[in-house]
Amino acid sequence: MLKLSWGKRIAMLYIGFVALIIIMITMSMRQKVELVSDDYYARELAFQEKIDEMNNANALPEKVTHLITDNSFQISFPSEFKTSAVAGEILFFRPSDASKDFKTGIQLDADGKQQIDRKNLSKGMYKLQIYWKANGTPFYAQETIVIP
Repeated sequence: MLKLSWGKRIAMLYIGFVALIIIMITMSMRQKVELVSDDYYARELAFQEKIDEMNNANALPEKVTHLITDNSFQISFPSEFKTSAVAGEILFFRPSDASKDFKTGIQLDADGKQQIDRKNLSKGMYKLQIYWKANGTPFYAQETIVIP
């Protein structure tokens, strides 16, 4: 068996530690880091408006609901919006991969529902964010969903 002096052992330990640190730094620099959105800081400045919109949505007697089927994702708006002109957008925000985000405009049918094709959504977790305006009042609702 080869005997090494304590000086050589310390040198090998030090070289191994330095190599480990270099490998960790290289791996961390290759990681993709994404902000929540490209205009994150501008959105933060308008956060109080979002709080007001959330309070408007929470004050409604009925909440926005969703139903996931094999072929579609259905969003149902409160019945009081059936006769109102509703404008806005629905955002499926994927925190783990921004390339899988999906956005669409609100186009309700006569029952106050909107169907979204499941082909537009990958399996996994999304944050469903709905911004809409009806009768001059802005609303915002958010919910975490999992597409099976």
